[in-house]
Amino acid sequence: MLKNMKLIKFILGFTTLTASVIGFAQNSSEKEWQQVYDTREVFYEKNIGKLPDDIMKASNLFGVWPAGGFYVIPADKIKKGLWVYSTFGLTNSDMPSTLTATDIEVKHNEQGQVISSSSKLVKKTNAGPASRNAGYGYEVLMIAKENAEWPLWFMQWTGNIILLNDMDLLARVEKNNGLTVEEIPVGNDKNDTINVLIAKAQKPLPTGIKLPNGNMQFLVATVITDDEMEWSMKNGRDALLKKLIDAGVGQISDRNRPSILK
Repeated sequence: MLKNMKLIKFILGFTTLTASVIGFAQNSSEKEWQQVYDTREVFYEKNIGKLPDDIMKASNLFGVWPAGGFYVIPADKIKKGLWVYSTFGLTNSDMPSTLTATDIEVKHNEQGQVISSSSKLVKKTNAGPASRNAGYGYEVLMIAKENAEWPLWFMQWTGNIILLNDMDLLARVEKNNGLTVEEIPVGNDKNDTINVLIAKAQKPLPTGIKLPNGNMQFLVATVITDDEMEWSMKNGRDALLKKLIDAGVGQISDRNRPSILK
């Protein structure tokens, strides 16, 4: 039984399961897993805010990431009124995942909500080299001024590219001093998209910690405007991040804010 995981809510599916159905994944003992979980939980609650009782799950990731998911956290330790949307488990001791999902089938109701899904689990030919990092080496955050559904769409997109498409997000961020991605879907409307700048967390935000199984860093995704996206391609992602910080935006996402370039 995994401590503190009382309920699992499936993103966009509104289904719950008890934590007793979660098995420990491929190469991790229960004791080691729990030590990593407890250390990470303390760090989150000290630097971000109290973790809720419910963890959100994307149904297409359940088999490859059985003990991971997403949290929506009132970020009182950062600033009252902010919300942190976070992966929670990419740094688990059973990561990187040695499995991937294929033949994924998802059924929706008339409102576009997921009502069922199925997939086939197959073993990866290469789960990534061993390193001094905890699991994948990072958790991904989005910090917003509202408790809304759209950041969860981004979280699910993040889980897909890391766990199913094997994107080494940390390596790309380090190589390019940040990563920009445009037109990520965050709703059922095809025009409901966001652009983001993904970069390492900058102080005064918490930046990372050494877990029992290795190093964990925070990567923060910040919503940016179309012209900020274009500007970053010419001037650099790190230069855009500096401008956002200097303008007082920092790494907080606000879909309605004006461009810092105007």
